[in-house]
Amino acid sequence: MAETEKKKRPAIQIKGLTKIFTLGKEKVYALNGIDLEIYPSEIICLLGTSGSGKSTLLNMMAGLEKPTKGSITIFGERVDNMSERRLAMFRQKYMGFVFQSYNLLPNLTAVDNVSLPLAFAGVRRSVRTKKAKQMLKLCGLSKRMHHKPTQMSGGQQQRVGIARAFVGTPKIVFADEPTGNLDTKTTIEIMEMMVRMSRENKQTLVIVTHDIEIAGYADRIYHIIDGRINSVEDNRDKQILPGQYPNPVDAPVAEEEPPEADSEESAPAAEETESAETEILSPDGGETAAPESESPPEDDADREISDILRNSQITNETDTEEYI
Repeated sequence: MAETEKKKRPAIQIKGLTKIFTLGKEKVYALNGIDLEIYPSEIICLLGTSGSGKSTLLNMMAGLEKPTKGSITIFGERVDNMSERRLAMFRQKYMGFVFQSYNLLPNLTAVDNVSLPLAFAGVRRSVRTKKAKQMLKLCGLSKRMHHKPTQMSGGQQQRVGIARAFVGTPKIVFADEPTGNLDTKTTIEIMEMMVRMSRENKQTLVIVTHDIEIAGYADRIYHIIDGRINSVEDNRDKQILPGQYPNPVDAPVAEEEPPEADSEESAPAAEETESAETEILSPDGGETAAPESESPPEDDADREISDILRNSQITNETDTEEYI
């Protein structure tokens, strides 16, 4: 009974959501009176063509854009009324993001990119590095941990993006065209990965796409046309389930051809770096120290992360009450 009552309370509730852009004397309705409810642990797809308003709707849910009118309530709190600082804290606590363009920081390695959300949460370096490595291994990137984005393929970069989105186990993950730049094989692997992780962690997953095949993974599909919900499709009786395609963790990620910037010698070097760093970060302290030549890159990463934290509006305080 308790579970049933919990399911009746939406994680995300939107009422009368409208977004109007003014172009000269003309008013353009990007969203025109959207009403929807998304429940905890659901996988939802916002499906529509380019310009339909689906990405604008996702941005509104994430607090990245303000509505012209209407309300957005997430876990009992009005996101549309929050200050920028409050929004930043709320996103840090409850949300993860997967982007079509990956949005990785070019000067940081995969490990440091993935650990960044944990840095915002005030997790100390040794712990967040360990968690980031565990997540990258789950995403099939055990040999790419110390590579920078330019040394990885598009599929590998998106896996890093997924690891970053899920590393802090947020209650909601927003994925905006997460497979738009990927080939069919990698698309299947990425979708399997996101769906499996969200199911295992009981997370709400909101996917924006124009691809009907991608929509097939969702519990419910919202068809968006001209800023309105044209129809809602219950897809649970025919959705694509994890396991119908090969497990992405078992896919030959390490054998994938890297870009030209990534030489054949770089992977073994990365493994050696990982081994040395693991000894330093291990609870037992390890007796073998990393070579001095490895310190400057790590110091550079620490400085860049420190600068990002200093310039952000997020603090380590968590004054948002836990949603039940």
